[in-house]
Amino acid sequence: MQKIYVRPISMSYGSDAKKLIKSKQALPVCSNKNLAFGKVEIIIRGKKNQTKTVNINQLKSLPLRLKKKVLKKIKRISQKRKKILGLNLDTFKIFGVLNVTPDSFSDGGKFNKLKQAIIYSEGMISQGADVIDVGGESTRPGAKLISVENEKKRVLQVISKIKKYKISIDTRKSQVMVAAIKKGAKIINDVSAMDFDSQSLSVVAKLKKPIILNHSQGTPDIMQNNPSYQNVLLDIYDYFEDKINQLTKRKFLKQNIILDPGIGFGKNLDHNLNLISNIGLFHALGCPIMLGPSRKSFIGKVMKDKDTKNRLGGTLAAVITGYNQGVQCFRVHDIKESYEALKVQEALNSI
Repeated sequence: MQKIYVRPISMSYGSDAKKLIKSKQALPVCSNKNLAFGKVEIIIRGKKNQTKTVNINQLKSLPLRLKKKVLKKIKRISQKRKKILGLNLDTFKIFGVLNVTPDSFSDGGKFNKLKQAIIYSEGMISQGADVIDVGGESTRPGAKLISVENEKKRVLQVISKIKKYKISIDTRKSQVMVAAIKKGAKIINDVSAMDFDSQSLSVVAKLKKPIILNHSQGTPDIMQNNPSYQNVLLDIYDYFEDKINQLTKRKFLKQNIILDPGIGFGKNLDHNLNLISNIGLFHALGCPIMLGPSRKSFIGKVMKDKDTKNRLGGTLAAVITGYNQGVQCFRVHDIKESYEALKVQEALNSI
């Protein structure tokens, strides 16, 4: 059976975008009039994948059956994303990373004391973060599982002290989700997209809090052992589509689902670069998109430099590549620099 995918391409920005939208030669990405796509790449997946590129003003020439499917996806690409916790997704949103762990790949041990975590959270907000993403378990490649009680001990006290801010809880465990929400977290960020814990789907549906579904192939201890896909983009698209269906069948609001393709979570260098370069494909699922390339190992592989401290430039390059495809949310460590890069790019894209 064939399946259709649609990716917005031939992007234009600012006044050029507005002119093309007005003349019906392009459409806005997620209702953003400063970002328009003039063509779509249509991928037909079957025994043999087929790809064709079609101008927006030539869609009427498509065969009727194909046209209906393509137009349905284009509508999702173009439509406005609703606010999440009052956050207007017409502009970029930054999720600042707060790892209260002794062993995270980039900043392990820096903020696992309460006072340090509070001060750092305040600093991230002042530098432009919209949400503080609190995590108590390292999910870096090779990381080992910790107990529910240990993870709770790390995150709950911090959350209760910074709950005046918008907080997401970065956890794979349903018991930690429930406890963190009770303490003041407002968003769930599950790097396993509810696969790790068999209770997570029912718990997330019951809590009805916004969730970030992060794709991961395998668990952290084994996920980088030769990851493979038939097609990394289409496989993850199908995975997300299934997850969205699982949640909406349980009366969970689709508008409260954020999709993160999971850079570095069971992907090799080519997989990561492909996902970042073509992340606009996921707009056709109709949900906001998150990108988390911050200090990830793919940057070190490109630069042939293993030191995580030397990955700021690569992080910003990936962030801006995503932003220019309409990505709304960015999970980063370097708040000030990311905010400045996004703010300047936003201004450039408005001209």
